[in-house]
Amino acid sequence: MTLTAFILIIVSALFHVGWNLIGKRVAQTLLFYIWAMAVGGLMFSPFLIFHDIQLMGLPSTFWWLLCCSGLFQGLYLIGLARAYRSGDMSMVYPLARALPVVVVPLVIVILYGSTAVTAVEGLGMLFILAGAIALPLSRWKNWRPRFYLQPVMFWVLLAAVGTAGYSIVDSMALQIMRDSGMNAFQAGSSFVVLQAVTTVSWMVLLIGLIPGERLRGLQQKGMAILAGFFIVGTYMLVLTSMTLVTEVSYVVALRQISIPLGVIIGAIWLQEKMSLPRIQGTVVMLIGLLLASI
Repeated sequence: MTLTAFILIIVSALFHVGWNLIGKRVAQTLLFYIWAMAVGGLMFSPFLIFHDIQLMGLPSTFWWLLCCSGLFQGLYLIGLARAYRSGDMSMVYPLARALPVVVVPLVIVILYGSTAVTAVEGLGMLFILAGAIALPLSRWKNWRPRFYLQPVMFWVLLAAVGTAGYSIVDSMALQIMRDSGMNAFQAGSSFVVLQAVTTVSWMVLLIGLIPGERLRGLQQKGMAILAGFFIVGTYMLVLTSMTLVTEVSYVVALRQISIPLGVIIGAIWLQEKMSLPRIQGTVVMLIGLLLASI
C-alpha cells in the first residue's frame, strides 16, 4: 500500500467518524441530512464538468442502479438519524458500520444462490454477530432476547440494510461507468455527486411518510454544510484509495479503524457510559471485521 493510499484511508475514516459525531449531537432529523447531501453534492459538482464526462451516453441500466442507490442511501440516513435519537454513538456507530459486512453476503446468496465467502470470512462474520449481541448491553445479566426488540435496534438494522444495499448497487453502477471508458477516479468522483442528487430526491419524497419529520425549520445549517462535505468527501476518498492499492481488502480492513475511534469519541467526548459488554463487543467485532477483510 502506498503512503498516499494510507493517508487517504485514514483521513476518510476520520471524516466518517466526524460526521457521525455531528449526527449524534445535532443531526437527528431527516431534514438535516437532506441539507447535508444537497450541499455536499453541490460542493463536489465541479467534478462532473472537470472530467468532461458524457453522462447521457451511459446505458439505462446505470440510471436505474443510480436511482436504487439513492433510495438505499436515503434509508441508511433515515435509520442513522433515528437511531441516534435514542442510542449512544458508542453502540449505534459500530453496529451500523459492521453489520453490513454480514448483510451483503446474505443478499448476494439470495440474489445469486451462492457466495464466494471463505471459511475465515465466515468466522469473521460470526465474530461480528457476537459483538453485535454484546454492544447494546449494560450488563451481561441483562441479556434477554426481547431486549433486541427495542426501536433503536430497528433503526440500526435499517441503516445497515441501507448500507448493504447501496454498497452492492454502487459496485454494479461503477463497473458500468468503467466499462464505458472512465477511469476509476472519474467514475468515483462523478458518482458521488450523482448519488447525492438521487438521495436528496428520495429523502424529500420519504420525509412526509415519517412521523415527526418536516421540510422546514432547520436550525443547524452551518453544521449541515460541514456534515455534507464530510459525507460526500469521505466516499470519494474511499473510492479513490481503492485505485491506489493492489488489494481492495487492504482498504476495507484499514477503514475499520473508525470503529474504535467512534467508540472512544462516544465515551470521552459525549460522556457515554462504557459497559464491559460494550467494550468486549467492540473488540470482538473489530477482530471479526479484520477476519472478514482477509
